[in-house]
Amino acid sequence: MSHDSTELTKSSKREALNPVPNEKRIFGLSSYILMWISSMVVIQIFMIGQSFLPPAGKLNILQAGVVAGISALITGIFFVLNSKPGMVYGIPFIVQARLPFGYNGARFASLIRVLPAIFWYGIGSWIGASAINYVTKTIWGYENIWLYFILFQLVQTIIAYYGIQSIKWFDSALSVVILGFLIYIVIQLINVGGGNMEETWKTEGTWGAPFYAAISASVGILITAAISNGDLSRYLKNETKNNWIGHFVGIVPMFVIMLAIGVLSAAATGIWDPVQALVSVIPNPIVAVALMIFIVIAQFTSNLTINIEPPAIVLMETFNIRWGTAVIVVGILSIVTFPWLLITSSAFNTFIAFYSAFLGPLLGILLADFYIVRKQKLNMEEHYTKTVKYNWLGIGSLLISGFVGVYFLSISWMVSLPLSSLLYWAGYKFLPANKNQPIQTQGGLNVR
Repeated sequence: MSHDSTELTKSSKREALNPVPNEKRIFGLSSYILMWISSMVVIQIFMIGQSFLPPAGKLNILQAGVVAGISALITGIFFVLNSKPGMVYGIPFIVQARLPFGYNGARFASLIRVLPAIFWYGIGSWIGASAINYVTKTIWGYENIWLYFILFQLVQTIIAYYGIQSIKWFDSALSVVILGFLIYIVIQLINVGGGNMEETWKTEGTWGAPFYAAISASVGILITAAISNGDLSRYLKNETKNNWIGHFVGIVPMFVIMLAIGVLSAAATGIWDPVQALVSVIPNPIVAVALMIFIVIAQFTSNLTINIEPPAIVLMETFNIRWGTAVIVVGILSIVTFPWLLITSSAFNTFIAFYSAFLGPLLGILLADFYIVRKQKLNMEEHYTKTVKYNWLGIGSLLISGFVGVYFLSISWMVSLPLSSLLYWAGYKFLPANKNQPIQTQGGLNVR
């Protein structure tokens, strides 16, 4: 491999984070949409949808549907806005973060994105192992969830180890199968739980604080992916329509479907465990086994793009290790988070809620920096030099807004995202040390 290659392979190191030329982009519009269709089977979205209706939540099914539509629209807009720097300039998230947070500060900021990814990588793998365990127990009467968990981790690591092409083709190839199964699950939930769902229409519900908290939680699940999506959009052909269509077709409908499945499963079954809830509405063991295989595949696809790639890139950039080595390290870290304990721990859910309060400010600062401060014109020389190791304006805005978000925990990003954007913009506008406008070059494409 050439050391200046920007395509992620098993041997790639820090040089792979240089801007990707448009002629070397591997995603066209169709392959990008297919990749996102398969990646959007995120078990957390399903679980959030389950929590809308009583006894866990206070919404009726109509209000839950409105939440799903609004949340999907907001999520799609966040993806479009923050994917543009990656698509236009070919840079990943951690390079994008170097100006608003500083060269070293970007590594600190990236932890807010990658730590939840590692936690959820382990949890997703444990859910996949549970599904495999169900299959072998049903067919052969054999169960060994620990063996399946380790095998699950190994297979995902092997696929990711070979780089972005491997991830692209694996996810794209399985997208049609995944979409077909999701449609089948929706139909089956409606058929089995129709009577129970009718009752949820009669529930008064609320359009008050729980309604807004549900929107906040739903969008919050994918804010992490929107923050770091430059890691993927840098490989998307640089056309405006690719950004809008790619995300609104690949992400928004799938987001609605996943929330709807969670809502419908809660109404139809009242079962919290996602595997048990889905199996309970399946008509026979053969279909149930097929469903479990689908869940396994779905965990592979979502983990590869959302939970493995972002932390591996950060490790590669921070320590200049090979991509393949970084993928292995991420796999090991996800195991030592003890996902079998986390998935049932209320303390973990509280920790994630507090931690997520800082995700909104991180996204808000990235957007303010690109669209307001730099007016979408980036100087690549600034992104690849260590002149500013820490941008204390960005770091300070992130911390202040994050702690404010903790205070408004149920709607944290709704408060902290606009606050962080305002603080960051005001700092550049009014603080003496930041009044000078950032250096810009014609067209913003001055790359080394």
